[in-house]
Amino acid sequence: MNSLYDTLTKAYEIIEHAGQPLSFEIGCISGMLISPSRISTFQNDDLYLEYIKNLVQERGNVSFSEKKEDYDHYFQDCISLKNQMTDTQTDFDENIWLNYTIRLLENLKTPYYETYSCALLTLQSCFSDRELFEKTLQTFYSVMIRSSDKKLDYIRIIAQSGPSLHKYLASNEPLLAGILVHNLALFSHEKNFWLTTLVPLLYDTEIDSPEDINQKMFLKYFLERELQFLNELQNNTEIEESDCPASLNLASYLSRRSVYFYENRTQAPSDLLFCSGRSADLKKQIIQSDFLNTYAYNMNARKYITNPAIGREQELLDLELILISPKKSPILIGEAGVGKTSVVEGLAYQLQRGQVPDLLKNKKIFKLTTTSLLSGTKYVGEMEERMKQLMNELAKQPDVILFIDEIHTIVGAGSTESSNNDISNMLKPYIDRGDIKIIGSTTSQEYQQFLIPDKALARRFYPITIEEPNEAMTIEILKGTLPTIEYETKVKNPFSPTETIELLHTLVALSVPENQPEDRHTRRPELPLTLLEMAYSYAALDSRTTVSRKDFSRSVRHTNLLKKEIRTQAESFFDTK
Repeated sequence: MNSLYDTLTKAYEIIEHAGQPLSFEIGCISGMLISPSRISTFQNDDLYLEYIKNLVQERGNVSFSEKKEDYDHYFQDCISLKNQMTDTQTDFDENIWLNYTIRLLENLKTPYYETYSCALLTLQSCFSDRELFEKTLQTFYSVMIRSSDKKLDYIRIIAQSGPSLHKYLASNEPLLAGILVHNLALFSHEKNFWLTTLVPLLYDTEIDSPEDINQKMFLKYFLERELQFLNELQNNTEIEESDCPASLNLASYLSRRSVYFYENRTQAPSDLLFCSGRSADLKKQIIQSDFLNTYAYNMNARKYITNPAIGREQELLDLELILISPKKSPILIGEAGVGKTSVVEGLAYQLQRGQVPDLLKNKKIFKLTTTSLLSGTKYVGEMEERMKQLMNELAKQPDVILFIDEIHTIVGAGSTESSNNDISNMLKPYIDRGDIKIIGSTTSQEYQQFLIPDKALARRFYPITIEEPNEAMTIEILKGTLPTIEYETKVKNPFSPTETIELLHTLVALSVPENQPEDRHTRRPELPLTLLEMAYSYAALDSRTTVSRKDFSRSVRHTNLLKKEIRTQAESFFDTK
């Protein structure tokens, strides 16, 4: 307690001797950085007092933040930097450390503080040559202040690759600095035209536009491949000594790396590329309509990693045909879980890429739900007024197609005791005249119960039946959906193609009706797809980057969509014991 008391007293005396008690900067140092908890965390009272003294001396040269959380972050960075420098340097130089703490404070109010602190904390431990580190950090800094938020993220990732490179290049720090700066030059520039030539260097893929590339994923794969190259250089006993990492200069390194990349090209991972033949950027799919964007969801603006309507080519052709024909709208009829919504998503996917007949190009699909349309309508006439707004918006946006899932719910929705004017009756004249196009979806039972009795409504829709896929098609759907699941969970599939198909067959076999509870029947492909997604989610839950057989057994064991006796045998289905 006496030591803590003495250190606090000396810290406040430093503040008092500054002679500016009402200064904002002095108030920040006193209120934000002087406290018993800060001193305890520091674990070096003398250095702590030097730190406070240094901040007071430099207070006029830096800009202080007004947010407490900024100082918490800053102080933790200072502690992390001290611990790093103590661990990595045999002779800790407190003057260098104090200099870096002021540099951090200089950047505290800037939007690139986190990236700068990441670069400083990460890279300083990679260099024993202080001058070389200062030069490398200055290069990072000069790029940061001219970068967008997106590019700051790339810069942070490149800085974080430093320790991995240092593992191979500890004896060649100039080359380490050169590689970091070279990668920074490649990935930090706002113009990315060079990507179209760099991607084919790593993959057997031609790229027409940088927009076809998931750039963050490409940076990740690029850095992984670089480490593979360094590992091979270090462990290859047959190469000449002049080709070892310790002996290379930047030019010879880049040459050897390019040759290695080219000779070891592979097929591009599915999460790396968008469809190279797409005709429109996602931004072009956005419609500026407050009403539509409030009550409906733009399906064209969604990023589709793969085609959501695998194996539904005929259904998509039927859907396009009805949308082109005058005065008819399509309605998809099929049991829950067979993939009705996926067919509509498949059309949105094709619209994004311009892979539709000319009469459908530039069309956008907005998904509308009855619930969203009725929400907040409490008084008579409000729903009618909202429907008029919807029709007016659609009149202004002739390229919009409405998708109404569970379309049977529009029958009777919005009617009152004094009026039978529900949503379906309001839509009829507009569909009749061909003013709007609607895609509906419902089950066979609800189609018979709600739409068929209303003959005037039923004749305005042309039914398209969506059958439950057979086992072979279900396997294709699951296999085709894997890249999307991998993208969303950030978990990879480590199994061979043969093993993957075997696992998918197991999921489909487990999903047969006799294995399901009597009160819950889920059709293909929904049930096996749910089990597949859950397996990857379990891997992500454990912060793992690859899925395992144990994850598949966990997904079966913990689902409520299968009978208890099936769940208890989960491990045996996937050979995890």
